[in-house]
Amino acid sequence: MDRRTTARGKIYYGEKEAAIYDLENAWKTDDIEFWKNLAREFTAPDESALELACGTLRVLLPVAESGIPVTGVDLSPNMLEIARKKLGRASAETQARVTLIESDMRALRIDQTFKLIYLPFNTFLVLLTAADQLALFDTVRAHLALGGVFAFDIFFPDINRLKVEGVPGWALEIDLAHPELGFRFQRDMARELDPIHQKMTVHFRMREYADDVLTREWASDLEMTYIFPRELEHLIARAGFEIVHFWGEYDRTDFYATRNPQKQLLVVRPQ
Repeated sequence: MDRRTTARGKIYYGEKEAAIYDLENAWKTDDIEFWKNLAREFTAPDESALELACGTLRVLLPVAESGIPVTGVDLSPNMLEIARKKLGRASAETQARVTLIESDMRALRIDQTFKLIYLPFNTFLVLLTAADQLALFDTVRAHLALGGVFAFDIFFPDINRLKVEGVPGWALEIDLAHPELGFRFQRDMARELDPIHQKMTVHFRMREYADDVLTREWASDLEMTYIFPRELEHLIARAGFEIVHFWGEYDRTDFYATRNPQKQLLVVRPQ
């Protein structure tokens, strides 16, 4: 998952988490062409896109490099610090296409509208309550140009995969060397469900090693909701939007025609 807030004003990606974000998510490249193509499709020449929760520019930078001007918004100053360093290594042309803003995406208000607003990689799910989700839709409505669309993707909550019996066990999820910072990084993960509040808490244990010696360890928790397809359709309608596309894969297969879907990919617009 990209950059997150677990509650209003609480930043999940602090300094330590931001520093290892790109290492943790180096595997996540399968959505880049999807977002680049969507930006080309929904923005005319010289029109801008808006990426919410842009983090370290994992998606935004490739979109900007493809020729699309993009404004990125994120609440975490730590993630944006890394984003600015990464942007500084890009070409002058790419740098000129990018604007970065530190803001809570639920409360963002800027004097600009966009033909495409997008929110990648499950980040919609850090909005734990209906009130927060509707606040985000209000932000989107306030910044969509006439004829514009909002796109986001979240995981499909397969009840068989979500099921957790008792206290979840820890499992080694990542074991990688950091090429720039010169240390080895490990992450254990465990998760637990709160079905009454429809919430999943992901527990992380982080460890850093130098020459096989443990130098630092810490814990982080990430709270997420999960949303089922029919519930998602009701939420979109309650927010005053309508579904333009509902896909189950990055190849744009219709969600309800997708066998064993892993994702819910939505393109919506105000009614």
